[in-house]
Amino acid sequence: MLGELTQDDHNIGILAVSGDEIVGAMQLYTGSPDMAFISNWHPIVKRTTNRAWLAQSLIHACKEYVKETGLERLEVNLSPIQDSILKARDEYKSWYDTSGFHRATKEVFMRVDLESLTLPSAPPALPDGFRIEEIGKVENKDIESPFFDSFRHGKDRLFLDVTETQQKTAFNYWFNRNRPLHRASVLVLMDEKVVGFSIVRPEEESVEIGPVGVVPKYWRRGIMKAVLHETIVRLQEENVKFAQLEADVDNTPAVNLYKMYGFEQIHTQEYYAWKTSDP
Repeated sequence: MLGELTQDDHNIGILAVSGDEIVGAMQLYTGSPDMAFISNWHPIVKRTTNRAWLAQSLIHACKEYVKETGLERLEVNLSPIQDSILKARDEYKSWYDTSGFHRATKEVFMRVDLESLTLPSAPPALPDGFRIEEIGKVENKDIESPFFDSFRHGKDRLFLDVTETQQKTAFNYWFNRNRPLHRASVLVLMDEKVVGFSIVRPEEESVEIGPVGVVPKYWRRGIMKAVLHETIVRLQEENVKFAQLEADVDNTPAVNLYKMYGFEQIHTQEYYAWKTSDP
């Protein structure tokens, strides 16, 4: 028997019960305007002979809830994925594959120890006519167009997998000025127009870098290399210990750039998604 466990403004808990015993559980977050998110590595299912059936039943209950509430997309992130848990990853993948989900992307999670990192003695320079500006001096309305130009022509498969409306939701979330921004968040300007960006948000003893991007017109001109260098300089000036980021595994130029600046792969992660418009 499946039943709702808890419900508040944004969180739904679903239980699978056999007699008096709880044999499975699932958590669902519905705080986004038209998307819902299954908690990482859910469902949690007891090891029984019908384990796969229980898991798929819980996933189906989430899909039905998403339909009933008028949401359009259901997503789950399997993270971290390391060699020691590949068997578990394969099991979860089979549950979501069977339940009609597709793999939206695979990413690498990378981290750098800023305290031990030595930057090149000669910092890379921006091309003539470009300059770096702190994000606090520019309004979101001037960032929105170059952001979409960058990401809609880029290699972030998760971003490209969502609708235009959901992409706008992502922009509003990433550039929400009510959330703390680190001073290392910078923009690149050309003729007083934004052509690149690097957003940094503080965490405990570390920072999260991203999103980052450059409009396609100015790709392959060393802009992101100069921006990443400037970002790290500012973080080291603030005595930040670690920086971390996520990148699509197929975005080879970005991954190689991060490696050049000391970032190391910690683990991978996979996003699976289902749309209410899917069969």
